[in-house]
Amino acid sequence: MAAGQAFFASPVAAAPELVDRHAVVLVNFRNRPLADAEKTHGLAVQNFFGARDSLASYYAENSGHRMSIVPAKGDGVFGPFTIDLDDSAACETGKIAELARKAISDVPYDRISVVFRTGFCGNWWGLGSMPGPVTWFHEGAVADKAALFHELGHNLGFAHQERELCPAGTLADCTRDGFSSRTPMGAGGAKKGLSAPELLARQWLTTPQTVKPAGSTTVHLTPLHTAGTSGVRAVDLPLNAQGDRLVIEYRTPDAATRDIDIAQGVNLYRVPGGHYDHAVMVSNAKQDDKAALGSFAAGSAPLTDSAAQLSISVERVSATGADVRIRLGADGKTGPGKALPTARPSGKPSRPANTATPAPHTTTEDPAAIGTVGVSVAPGPAGQGGGLATTGAGPAAENAVSVGIIGGALIAVGGGTVFFLRRRGARGRH
Repeated sequence: MAAGQAFFASPVAAAPELVDRHAVVLVNFRNRPLADAEKTHGLAVQNFFGARDSLASYYAENSGHRMSIVPAKGDGVFGPFTIDLDDSAACETGKIAELARKAISDVPYDRISVVFRTGFCGNWWGLGSMPGPVTWFHEGAVADKAALFHELGHNLGFAHQERELCPAGTLADCTRDGFSSRTPMGAGGAKKGLSAPELLARQWLTTPQTVKPAGSTTVHLTPLHTAGTSGVRAVDLPLNAQGDRLVIEYRTPDAATRDIDIAQGVNLYRVPGGHYDHAVMVSNAKQDDKAALGSFAAGSAPLTDSAAQLSISVERVSATGADVRIRLGADGKTGPGKALPTARPSGKPSRPANTATPAPHTTTEDPAAIGTVGVSVAPGPAGQGGGLATTGAGPAAENAVSVGIIGGALIAVGGGTVFFLRRRGARGRH
């Protein structure tokens, strides 16, 4: 296929707003080449640039074809090149990226993904500069679409998306309760689209698809990833004087969209300081031991914040939409009330400030929720674009060419590296 040719057809006439000429560089260490360079090359072409179910198609669909990921040249995959390092230096990601760049010095590109095989750095499976232009993957991760979608998300500035349990009557003073499971950035895997806050962070929801109510109202929400552009997809509300906001979405499974296996329900996200790419799902109900819950458990009471004089309740849900009642101000106290007017879209989604240097976050392990085995923090390599965040596997993953979908994540730390780890069963070890 010709250099720069797109692998998908856009339904809109206008050119994409963001074109990522992507280069995938296969690397051999002096003492450890790739296990199967030919197979890995083929998987990389398919899973990065394929017409369906690839990194390119995932971000094209989520962005409403505003983002286009195309091969930097040829089929977009280069090498393998042997670099002057042993695999014991695999954690020197900045040096590896520098050598990979030199190997394709005649190729113009916007982002680069480096793929290698190593017996070291087994505490991560994939790594992404956040935000920035570089991702790194163990050889087996090329077959793991969840890892690819996740790390490119970090390049775009998305943090790992947690879930928090809040005391009744407030959306503050919340404690961590696993991960949202509503996006690849929140332990959701490859068969879920991005969440509404992530779409707002990139301005991938249009003005008519977003409402910012000025008073109490009832909003009819269309499922977030339904095809087409009609229907309200998100509610965006101020939460407090500190600039926090609240975003509401409705999701329902639909094999014709990116939400293939999403749990049906209305979800609320607290957006700290207006940073939509660092949103956290909130709920008054603890995660179920058998299934990851959204914000509203079945039959749950309205979510309220007395300080903000805010009450949100789900009135009706169906496969085609959900009616959400929003009470603000004096009307924000819970209880029955008269029918409220239907909100209409207003205002333009705002881009979060300071996405290049997000406020630091910390995290703890949550093996029950996501199968993680630990967390490490270290400075990111100079010149790679912000901090680093990773997708991980077990320490003996260097020979894996095919693995299961990643099911978890750890929150990213601004200016550093946070390792996203995944406990892998014996079947995944080679």
